[in-house]
Amino acid sequence: MRNYLFYVSLIGLLITSIACGDGTPPKGDHNEVKPAPIAPAFSNASSGTILAPAPSMSSNPSSISENTVVEKPSVAVDKIVEVLMQDANAEYAFISEDLVFQTGEIIQFDLTSENEFHSFVVDDLGIDVEVDGGNSEQLIFTFDKPGVYTLICIPHETLGMVGEITVN
Repeated sequence: MRNYLFYVSLIGLLITSIACGDGTPPKGDHNEVKPAPIAPAFSNASSGTILAPAPSMSSNPSSISENTVVEKPSVAVDKIVEVLMQDANAEYAFISEDLVFQTGEIIQFDLTSENEFHSFVVDDLGIDVEVDGGNSEQLIFTFDKPGVYTLICIPHETLGMVGEITVN
């Protein structure tokens, strides 16, 4: 009986080691995964229209030549607003001209992050754009609802990186 238990235990250990051995691939990649960018399309937010940034191309590299042109959708904008997302010397701020617009205006925001990751978020308008450090993103938005809206950078809100957008 003792030998029987010994062999049953040994067989159990062998089966476990084979099932969990080095030859078995893990059940998923545990590395951090960055979400895919939003494809360019118009979506109806609660109070405007957002044109998302164009995604990077992820198709087969052999099918893309150096001369391939990727066209972004063109939208006639009323105004272009450059916004610097400042973070030098631990001074966090949105640096821009006045963010005052008229109802119905189509605004192109050119968002540039100085050194760190930032976000350009207006919850009440459904705006949420992320900008990696040292990079730029573009947002085209139609303001169709008057009001005063709070603009925040989620990671730096508590450090004072907040602003206001006024729509008359």
